[in-house]
Amino acid sequence: MNEFMGITPNLVKIKLDISPQYSEKEIIVRAAKNDDEVKAILNSIKDVDSRFSHLNGYIGETIYSLELKEILFFETNDRNVYAHTINNAFLIHYRLYELAENLPNNFLRVSKSSILNVDEILSLSRSVTGNLVQFKNTYKKIYVSRRFLKELKIALDQRKFEK
Repeated sequence: MNEFMGITPNLVKIKLDISPQYSEKEIIVRAAKNDDEVKAILNSIKDVDSRFSHLNGYIGETIYSLELKEILFFETNDRNVYAHTINNAFLIHYRLYELAENLPNNFLRVSKSSILNVDEILSLSRSVTGNLVQFKNTYKKIYVSRRFLKELKIALDQRKFEK
């Protein structure tokens, strides 16, 4: 990959200073002028900052704070969106398209009504009724639309190389 966030790497220096002495994260951008590359950097930082890290899920009147890594998949049912974990399904106060725009790259839309966590997939199998995803450590399964199957296979192949 020759470009990162639309910025040519040899024109931008990136320095990381990671230490337990720091109590908070800080990003400093130093530039000779306020040009398009600086704007691209700032927009990328804002984009990362706006992405979800936790979601509130509801069961009845109880609110639960859900870590994204706990979520197997999201699905719509009767105009509501539910986040499924190994043991529960939580009502989420977002639309599926809002989740698709703000979830990290390990979440992938696999049908008109569902988004799954690629990291939690145990298997993908083909049957007469369609393509079925089985998740780790649970009985839960969802179907993958043919339209999204190729993208899911690519994501699964990339997952193998990242580990």
